[in-house]
Amino acid sequence: MSGPTYRDVARELGVSTATVSRALAGEIGVSEELAERVRRTAEALGYRSNRAARALRKKRAEAIGLVISDVENPFFASLARTVEGVAAERRHAVLLCNTDEDLDQERLYLDLLIEENVAGVIVAPSAEEIGPLAQLRQQGIPTITLDRRVEDDPFDAVLVDHRAGARELVAHLLEHGHRSIAAVMGTTAATPSRERLAGCREAIDAVGGAQLSVVEGEMRDAVGVQGTFELGERLAMEMLTGDDRPSAVFCANGLLSLGVLRAVRRLGLRVPDDIAVVGFDDQPFFDLLDPPLSVAAQPLDQLGRTAVELLFERIAHPDRDVSSVVLPPELRLRRSCGCSGT
Repeated sequence: MSGPTYRDVARELGVSTATVSRALAGEIGVSEELAERVRRTAEALGYRSNRAARALRKKRAEAIGLVISDVENPFFASLARTVEGVAAERRHAVLLCNTDEDLDQERLYLDLLIEENVAGVIVAPSAEEIGPLAQLRQQGIPTITLDRRVEDDPFDAVLVDHRAGARELVAHLLEHGHRSIAAVMGTTAATPSRERLAGCREAIDAVGGAQLSVVEGEMRDAVGVQGTFELGERLAMEMLTGDDRPSAVFCANGLLSLGVLRAVRRLGLRVPDDIAVVGFDDQPFFDLLDPPLSVAAQPLDQLGRTAVELLFERIAHPDRDVSSVVLPPELRLRRSCGCSGT
């Protein structure tokens, strides 16, 4: 029995088959609102494009897809390298896809991975809604979500305990006697950022007399490596030149940390004498900064390796229950928080 066709999608929406064809192909002449309705209806009906149908006739490729948001981001670059190495141990290639947090781009890449009939997909989702990922489930492609969950947890996931890492880092600042702490978040649109902010608040709430000020920008300002760095610098300049300057700053990721440190230097302030700075995420050069930066480090090697291993478990046992692995971050205390270590 054949599956749903263009005609079925068109009948459901009360539009022509030509409109459905143009909408699914991304051609001009169809409004974005209608195109989105067509895509959602096609996904709901389980419509399979010719591309996906061809994939069913192809032998399963000895390759996996890795879909990430920004290959320039050191976090994702390190993660991709680990995934590639572990996949190579299993004699599988990795097809790397960069979405720039764009759902349409994500949808395009997933469609291409379906056409290539990859063995499975590891994806850092661009949104918490299942959205384009629904087609992976419909096609029965083993899928692991990385760093972020999607609604209803329909896929295996490998995550980091962002809340615990932020809580421990801010608690350490409190142990140094800081009671006025700022959290430079960039944006809290993504789950990891919200979890980190929640961890900051939990640490503050546990100590009497402590205050947390949240400094946040717009998602459109945090695009790419340079955009995130500049956002951190701008937010820090506004915060540090205000009337109530905090005595310590928590930075939600490594790129924001660099932007904050640049602002501190521009203002002639000293770390940690004038202001303590800590950040989430580590980079190989963070211990070479002056002073070296204290961080909550995500276990990147373990994150990437676990994702690949979990994917191949799913490939071997497609009917097993969905599972999640949550990894703890590691506190690396250096001199930027006031410690006398490296």
